[in-house]
Amino acid sequence: MCIGVVDPLNMWHEYFSDSSDRVVQFLFFIASTKTSTIPGISIAGANPELTLYTPTLDVEYLVFGMPRTMNVIPVTPDGLPTPALITRAILHLVRAPYMVVNVGAYRSPLVPAVMLPHAVVGGRIDVENALPESYAEKLFDDARKLGEMIAGEKSLFVVGESMPGGTTTAMAIMEVLGYRAIGRVSSSSPNNPVNLKEEVFRRAVKRFGGSIPLSNVFKAVEVFGDPLHISIAGFVAGAIERGAKVLLAGGTQMCSVLAILKRLGVDVRGRVAIGTTRWIVEDRGSDIAGLVRDIAPEVPIAYTMLSFGDAPYTGLRLYESGYVKEGVGAGGAAVIAKLKWGLSLDTIKKAIYEEYRRLLGAGYVKRD
Repeated sequence: MCIGVVDPLNMWHEYFSDSSDRVVQFLFFIASTKTSTIPGISIAGANPELTLYTPTLDVEYLVFGMPRTMNVIPVTPDGLPTPALITRAILHLVRAPYMVVNVGAYRSPLVPAVMLPHAVVGGRIDVENALPESYAEKLFDDARKLGEMIAGEKSLFVVGESMPGGTTTAMAIMEVLGYRAIGRVSSSSPNNPVNLKEEVFRRAVKRFGGSIPLSNVFKAVEVFGDPLHISIAGFVAGAIERGAKVLLAGGTQMCSVLAILKRLGVDVRGRVAIGTTRWIVEDRGSDIAGLVRDIAPEVPIAYTMLSFGDAPYTGLRLYESGYVKEGVGAGGAAVIAKLKWGLSLDTIKKAIYEEYRRLLGAGYVKRD
């Protein structure tokens, strides 16, 4: 078995019924939130400050196979490389078009990219608002227009993301929109800092001083969120209005995208699905299936059965111990590689192992 599906309303067939006839394009949304610099929140970088550069380095590596802004690729403090290596390996197999969308990276990447007019780095939500006044709605509208511009009736967009700290801000967005999310979002660490994430959120609520949940979606994101999730939601809204379908390629962060869309009244039935990894679906420290069931049960979850248990490299085998799990569209890329191009897990893994070997040779990851 190459993929699994979580689909309580049997919507996967409707979503995928014509997907094999659609033109697939990958989009990678990148942003930074200063929330990621809170010690212990994210291991998507060698140290908290470097997490601000992770989105930039992720897409530079994805596009060129090497970083440009710094001579490092993003790694955890333990040296595990970015999940972008999975995505890069798959992109080389399928040769599909892809695009980088910068909605607020701390450092603009040295790659061709679309930059939204109101792109902005997100604030540290425990001590300041996430976005300047009115920017949540402006980012949504920017991204919605992008979706309208590039989507067609035969489009299928695979939308990935890179933004350390994103599960914390996603949790906050869902909570203030009225969905129970504390203790249900994932982490790039096997030791999910659930208590710290909740503490950050409680401090944000105290700083805000008003009552929650909020009925104003844009105000909720402006105070508690980040530039990424509202932008992806805007893109989805614009794309599906043009008849496109969207595979949200990510983990529990994508649940906040669904929460935004639902509270804005956007009908996603049959148009939107989540594509992720089994490491996310099987993660006992989070609850992607339950979150989607609570927010948008009409959205199916497809997940790759990719396993690195037999990998020749420790840096990949540690995925089986709960490290990294997802990011930069890795899970969705593996799902669509099977469904659209019929690639086997063995073929995908071979390409990933070859890419890891290349990184070893270039000195970007440590030898065992």
